[in-house]
Amino acid sequence: MEIITPQRLFHGTTDNLVPSFQKKLLNSQYWRAARDFGEGFYTTISIKQAKIWALKAAEKYVGDARPCVLEIELISVPSTFEPLVFLSDSLNWADFILRHRKVLKKGEDPCKIHPDIIIGPMADNDTGKILEQCVQLNKDVHWFYDQITRSARGRRLDALRLGNQVVFSSEKWSSSLRLTGYHIQSRGRWIYHENTSSAESV
Repeated sequence: MEIITPQRLFHGTTDNLVPSFQKKLLNSQYWRAARDFGEGFYTTISIKQAKIWALKAAEKYVGDARPCVLEIELISVPSTFEPLVFLSDSLNWADFILRHRKVLKKGEDPCKIHPDIIIGPMADNDTGKILEQCVQLNKDVHWFYDQITRSARGRRLDALRLGNQVVFSSEKWSSSLRLTGYHIQSRGRWIYHENTSSAESV
């Protein structure tokens, strides 16, 4: 099966981390457990969505940091890789998220073989709080699926409204990705900076 991947991707972060990403874009030691698709480098095809991620990252950061969106070019694909593609939200998609969200210890994984790249919709609403309720109330995946596909106001959203994420779960993709530039929010405006670092960005 051939997977045609997006060429342009975006990652929301904070500006103080740009030098680290310029040195090494994919660094698994910083990937966190308990995320939708497990540990990995999370990107999206939507710069608008990446800006939302960046704003949230800056809000959580303790210290002086501005929202930043990395612009990444996918220049090739590894000769062999294990993909997983969710074309839309579904019970299988919700079950995958539920199982990976329950993993709290780095390095542990509910998959026998974790995919190298995962493409699919994002969960909406506050997934962390929904997971806590799911565990406390002993709810099943049907309940979890219904909750993560609703907005904060309770309105059901389809896959197009949920947004898309592309997650790289292996550093084998390092030579396939290139950091081309980054957008930093300053005084309410997003300013683009071309990546001119002489350091390796993969």
